[in-house]
Amino acid sequence: MSGKVRRVRRKRRVKNPRAATRLSPRQIAILVLATLVGMAIGTTCLLYGPRAYNGWRESRLLQRANALLQKDDLAGATLAAQEALKVQPSSLPAYYVLAEATEKQNRAETVSWRAQIAHLLPHVLESHLNLASAALRFSQLDIARRALEGVEPADRDKAAYHVVAGWLARAEGNDAEVEKQFAAAVKQEPANDLYQFNLAVLQIHSPDDAISAAARETLQRLASVSRYHTGSVRA
Repeated sequence: MSGKVRRVRRKRRVKNPRAATRLSPRQIAILVLATLVGMAIGTTCLLYGPRAYNGWRESRLLQRANALLQKDDLAGATLAAQEALKVQPSSLPAYYVLAEATEKQNRAETVSWRAQIAHLLPHVLESHLNLASAALRFSQLDIARRALEGVEPADRDKAAYHVVAGWLARAEGNDAEVEKQFAAAVKQEPANDLYQFNLAVLQIHSPDDAISAAARETLQRLASVSRYHTGSVRA
């Protein structure tokens, strides 16, 4: 070998750009999974984001409406409840606020708000009785009648139903039906002084001496109760 040192040139390996960016199956799987998760999050935000915001806004408006109602700021409570209805048109709590606020102001709109509640709660006795009572208060007998017709058959033997039905009969001038309904209420809740008072006021004028005497005895007993004293003495 000659004294000259042979220089061995090392060939540099030129990396293939395509090979450098080639992903492993594991990396591809992670990338696909991340893409899918991102798409799912984006879809969820688009679908439920506005709903969540509306729910939060409705809740805030209802809290404000109820707080104002407690303070007897009826105009403010009404406005807040109406704003809540713009967010959620079927907001039952908003209808309750509107019904109570207008009822305290003795406004006929109470009937329409009570009707909305009865529509949303068709199987709840109280919703129909409240509607009927509001309708009677404003002499809307047809609405009161339909409200009682909407009561579930199983609830028509309850004392509260008989009382409202009795007041409807009185508005219609049906005295016999009034007494029948009030008597049914007393039968269901014999310890209820209000029901006994209503029935006794009717029966004190009965041509039947026994019935009249029983009514007088009831009124004499209730005369000692401050709530019924004046009415009992007058009867």
